[in-house]
Amino acid sequence: MTRTRRLIAAATTALLLAAIPAIGNAAEMPGDACTVEGQIRPLGNGAIQCVNSVWQPSTTSPTSAPNVKTAKIFKPVGVALSQRTFGSTGKQVADATAFLLPSGKVRLFAFVNDTAGLPGLRVATSTTKTGLTFAGDGTDPFPGTPVGQPRAVALGGNSLRLFFVEGGNVNSAVSNDGGVTFTREGSVLTSAQAGFEPGVITVIKHKGAYRAYFSNLEKPGERAPRVMKTATSPDMLNWTVGPTVVAQGGSHPFAVTDKSGKIALYYAADRGSTYGIFESTSSDGINFSKEKFVMPSGGDPDIIRLSDGKALMYYGDNLGAEGFGVRVAKAIGNIVP
Repeated sequence: MTRTRRLIAAATTALLLAAIPAIGNAAEMPGDACTVEGQIRPLGNGAIQCVNSVWQPSTTSPTSAPNVKTAKIFKPVGVALSQRTFGSTGKQVADATAFLLPSGKVRLFAFVNDTAGLPGLRVATSTTKTGLTFAGDGTDPFPGTPVGQPRAVALGGNSLRLFFVEGGNVNSAVSNDGGVTFTREGSVLTSAQAGFEPGVITVIKHKGAYRAYFSNLEKPGERAPRVMKTATSPDMLNWTVGPTVVAQGGSHPFAVTDKSGKIALYYAADRGSTYGIFESTSSDGINFSKEKFVMPSGGDPDIIRLSDGKALMYYGDNLGAEGFGVRVAKAIGNIVP
């Protein structure tokens, strides 16, 4: 039976604080309640099985879905962010998004289940231009506000626009100092426009206009089909929602283009019992094909090209005792295949 709930935790402030609106989805872990006796689901590098209505570690691996093709595009090289990066014990760092600073270092914005303050966005900067290791900056871009699912779009130099989920909408803010301070711009995509409560958008420039992709927002305990849509805009602030893309469904997409205008869309999905990050390509921005399996068990992909032209992918995954965090992978193939 096809699973419709992700195993990778997307950003959510509702995990520990029920009064704060959910902005993501939690993973099922050993000890949690389950309903389908004998069901097996992947978790990290292993699996869990429903036994006597409780998820327990399993020695049996879930079977793969038929006809899932694999592409060797990224190779995992380590952990970029964990709870220790931010001095938290909340065991959840998720939905990282990257911005390349003029210095060549990488700045990551991520949701952190902070145990010293209100959960929300936190910032870390790479210790070198390789973008592999990070130190927390100790900054909170939106203090006192539980926003989640950030997505950075470079505007040139030290400027960026940050999209994020808040109050059932996708909002935006702009920064001219590399993400230290932001000026809010308001809502850019509402639930009414999207036709469902939207997750954050990924934005590219395509054929003279801005094109975005987004999915319905994942919520704890919800088993809704994953739907991805596209939208277009002349200015990144006023969006016209278009059709559904990738009929099989997916979550938290990230788009990247090459010089010819070809688009590669990366997203979390499950095909049968195969769960992780998939990639599909399109020339017109609407019709995607040639889906390939890119990364097992990961989710929430965000890709950046470094100053030397090399590409990295940051993605969410289970770090074991550290809880959920953000891993980093190096491109070993064409990121727009």
